[in-house]
Amino acid sequence: MVVLVVVLALLLASAGGAIVVPAVLGLTPERGRMRAQAASLLRGGLVIGVLERLAVAGSVLLGHPEGVAIVVAVKGLGRYPELRGAATARTGAAGPVAVQGDPPTDPQARAAQEQAAQEQAAKERAAQEQAAELSAAVSERFIIGTLASLVWAVACGAGGLWWLAQLA
Repeated sequence: MVVLVVVLALLLASAGGAIVVPAVLGLTPERGRMRAQAASLLRGGLVIGVLERLAVAGSVLLGHPEGVAIVVAVKGLGRYPELRGAATARTGAAGPVAVQGDPPTDPQARAAQEQAAQEQAAKERAAQEQAAELSAAVSERFIIGTLASLVWAVACGAGGLWWLAQLA
């Protein structure tokens, strides 16, 4: 009976979390296409989440809650490059455009050149704002998803422990 309880707790933690975590993420404020881009940047989330929940629930069932800290640390280190590079990887922001040669002496040509420079600067600012928004969306999705996953897995592990205590 003990094996059955442990298997059920682990199964509920892993499979149930695949339902609970997306539901919690769906409650976050809508960011339009940023949500889809953030999800695509954090590839492998379902598999990582299942493994994370199995490890967390297993640690709780074994009476070693410090295992949760190890899981969180490993996940954070594993996702760090994706979180760090989320903004620069997707925006493809161009650097400043160098203007070569002497400035034109014709007032109309000079005005056109200045306007082109202002438009380029506006595009760069827009790209930087988009990068910052995407970076925030990726970080938000990571934090909320991880917290929901951990809470669910700990609850399943604790429920399994409670059930085991009732059988004893």
